Amino acid sequence: MLGLEQRFITGMAWDGRVLWLAVPEEHLVATYDPQRGTAENILVYRHEVWDLCPQEDELWLMAGGGKLGHQLVLWSLKKGEELRRFDCPDGAGAGIALYDGKLWLTHRHNRKLFCLDPASGKVNWMIRMENETFSPTAYKNELWFIESDPGPLGPWNPAQRGKQFFSRYDPAWERVMERCEVPFVPSCVAFDGERFWYAEEGKRGLFSTEKNFG
Repeated sequence: MLGLEQRFITGMAWDGRVLWLAVPEEHLVATYDPQRGTAENILVYRHEVWDLCPQEDELWLMAGGGKLGHQLVLWSLKKGEELRRFDCPDGAGAGIALYDGKLWLTHRHNRKLFCLDPASGKVNWMIRMENETFSPTAYKNELWFIESDPGPLGPWNPAQRGKQFFSRYDPAWERVMERCEVPFVPSCVAFDGERFWYAEEGKRGLFSTEKNFG
């Protein structure tokens, strides 16, 4: 059984049954079954895996490599091989989600949200964000991400002095529809309809909290 307590997790996604987890230090993709409380090693990729999202018998990876340091890889779980890959636009590398048949990719410090064509990697459009956003994740017809408002000093402001949210975003309206402020500094998040699963900045392991924790 794979233990998660001593691992730094940087990306996660919920597929309706298990959590998919990215562990870049070990180039590792793992799953966690909340009902059984067990974790399983799924694959070890040749580059660091920073985030991921499942697609039936396939898996999208946001991994190291590529011309600008990050690339998107479609991995076949059945064949155990890459099906396609392309570079992240603008060096974006703050998380990936599959939502409404499209790939959504965040550029945290540039405050951008990209919508990509999964077949070609072409940018369909780019949305300017109000705050820093990262770790997008999809649940049914909802798109969530972590939103960070570092305050007037921007990146020079210590994270603990800023505000952190789990936020639901509507791309059609290009606005945040719901914000859940959190009293910690998350590094990634997934939502299963009732609970937020997350990892904390600088901490090892996996945590969770009910949506209506406040």
